[in-house]
Amino acid sequence: MTDQQEPIFTPASGYESFIYIYNKTKVDFALDRSKAILGSWAKGCPPNTIKAGAEALIQLNDSFGFSGSQGEVVYELYHPSDPDNALSFKVEFCDPYGRWNDNYLRTKSSNPKLVSCQVLDYNLTGHPFTGHVEVYLAENSTSGMVDDANSSDETNSDVHAAFEIGFNGPLGIKIRDPVHEDIAIAAFIASRMRFPKGTEYNNLDATQWEYMRGLLWSDDPLCLLFEDSRESNSELALGEKFLGDFYAGSPSSLTQRSHFGDLQFFHAMAAQSNEDPHDTKANMLSWLEIIYKLAIGVQDVKETDSLAGRFPTRFSSYSDPSGEASLRQLFLGRTPSYRKANISKRAFGHCLHMVQDSYAVGHTLRRLSNPGDLDGRDSEGFFRFKPGKFARLGPIITFHTYSGQSKRHAHYDESKQPRSPRDLDSFNHIIGARDAIDKSIKLINFYAQKTKWEDGVCDFFANEVFVLDSNATLSNPQVDERFGSSDTSSQSTLEADSLADKEYKLGMERKMAMLESGLAFSGRVPSEPRSRCLGQLSHRCTNPILMFLKLLVSFIAIACAMFLFRGFRLA
Repeated sequence: MTDQQEPIFTPASGYESFIYIYNKTKVDFALDRSKAILGSWAKGCPPNTIKAGAEALIQLNDSFGFSGSQGEVVYELYHPSDPDNALSFKVEFCDPYGRWNDNYLRTKSSNPKLVSCQVLDYNLTGHPFTGHVEVYLAENSTSGMVDDANSSDETNSDVHAAFEIGFNGPLGIKIRDPVHEDIAIAAFIASRMRFPKGTEYNNLDATQWEYMRGLLWSDDPLCLLFEDSRESNSELALGEKFLGDFYAGSPSSLTQRSHFGDLQFFHAMAAQSNEDPHDTKANMLSWLEIIYKLAIGVQDVKETDSLAGRFPTRFSSYSDPSGEASLRQLFLGRTPSYRKANISKRAFGHCLHMVQDSYAVGHTLRRLSNPGDLDGRDSEGFFRFKPGKFARLGPIITFHTYSGQSKRHAHYDESKQPRSPRDLDSFNHIIGARDAIDKSIKLINFYAQKTKWEDGVCDFFANEVFVLDSNATLSNPQVDERFGSSDTSSQSTLEADSLADKEYKLGMERKMAMLESGLAFSGRVPSEPRSRCLGQLSHRCTNPILMFLKLLVSFIAIACAMFLFRGFRLA
C-alpha cells in the first residue's frame, strides 16, 4: 500500500474482518462514506484513498470480543473520459458472532457496465474473517449511473467553540477532540485540493497527515506529543514531555513562548494585556509572510534558511530552538527522523491553524453579524444559537491573552457533539467554525495555485481574516464576557465601511448639486450636511418664482408709467 496507515491491532483470532480491495484500474478510488455497524475501525481504516494499481486493507475490529464485526464502505472514482460524473461501488461485509451465523462479503456498483467488482472465494465460517475484492473499470465511458445510497448526518443545537490541541491518544485514549483537524479536513474536501468526501481524522493517510502535523505544530512547536519515528508521522507519544514543558518549561522554550509569551500570536492572541491590536496583527502578518512563502515554495524563502536570518528579533543563541537552526528544523522539532517529512505541508498547516484560532471565542472577540440568531445561554451560562443557525463573525474587536483567562476558555475549547467533515452543518454548534472553514477553503485555494504573497494573499490576511474593527480595543484576558452584546454586535463598523458610507453620502450630495445647477456634470462636492443641502435646494428652487414676480411687477410698473406718461402728453 502507498502512504496509508497500517492498522495498529491485528489479532490472530476473534471476530475481526480483514477486507482487501485490489484497485485494478488506472484511477484512484476516493472514500465517499463508511459505516461501522458492529465493531470499530482500526487506525487508518477505512483508507480514504486507494491508489491506482494498489491494494488496501480495510480492518474492522470486534469491540468486545464477542459482538462480531459488520461494516460497509463506498468508494468513488472517475472514468478518464468522463471526469465530471462520479462512479461508485459499495462493499458490505460481516463476521457475525455465533456458531450458526455465516460470514458474508458482497458488492454493489453504481454502473456495472463500467465498474465491475469481483468477490474472490472466502470461507463462510471461521474467525477472523478475511475477504478479497477486485475492482475493474471498463475502457469506454457510458452514462446512466445509479446512486446506490444516501447518507444522513445528525446535527445539534448545542454551541461550543473548540480550537485547542486536538487528537486521539495512544491506544485510542481520547486526549482532546480533534476539532482543528476536522475543520481542516472539511475545508480540504470543499477546496481545489479535494480530499475524498469520506475522509475523517481516523483514516487520514501519511501524506495528509503532514498537513495535520503542521496544524498541531502551533500547539506543540517542539513536537513533544509525537514519537520520533522514521516510518510513521502519526505515532503519538504518552505526552509527559509536552506536559512537563507546558507547565514547568523554560521561558525560552518554544512551548512556553507560544502559549504564554511573545509568540501567542501563533494562536491569534496578544502577548500580554493592553497590547495594541495593530501590533498583534502586525506580528501575525510578518510571521505569516515567511511561513506562507515557505509553504508555496516558489518565492525567496527556503527550508534551509536560518531562524535568526528570517526572524532576527525572535530567535537567538539563547532561544530553543536557537537562531542557528533552520526553518526545516523548526517544524521537525524533536522528531527529525521521519523520512518523508514535507516542510511545505507542515508550514501550510500552521497557516491554517492561525486562521482557525482567530475565529475562536477564547482567542478573539469579533463583531457578531447576526445577533438575532442567538438563543441566549444554556444552563451553564454559555452561548448557543437557534437550531439550524450558526455564528457569523465579522472584524476583530479585541485580541485575548491566555494568561489570566477564566475556566470559561476551557469550556469553549471543547466540543462533545459529533461532527462530519463532509457535512458543514455538523459544525454549526461550534462558534466560529463555519467562518474558519470558509476562510480555510480560500487559503487552500491560494496554496493550490501557488499564489504569491503579494498577489492577493497578504490582502486576504490583512483585510479579510485579521481585519480590525474601527472600534478595536486593547487586548485583555476576557473570554465571552462581551460576546453578542449590543456594542459588539450587529452592523460592522469597519473603517472601510465607514468610508464607503461617507462616500455614498457625498455622491448623493453631488447629484443633488448637479440637479440644482442644471448641469450634466459637476466636480463640486458640497461640504454641508445632507439635510442642509436639501434645505438649500428647496430655497433655491423658489428663486425663479421670485424673479418672475419681480419681472411681472416691473412690467406692470413700466406699463403704468407709460400710460400715465401718454396721458400727461395728451393733456
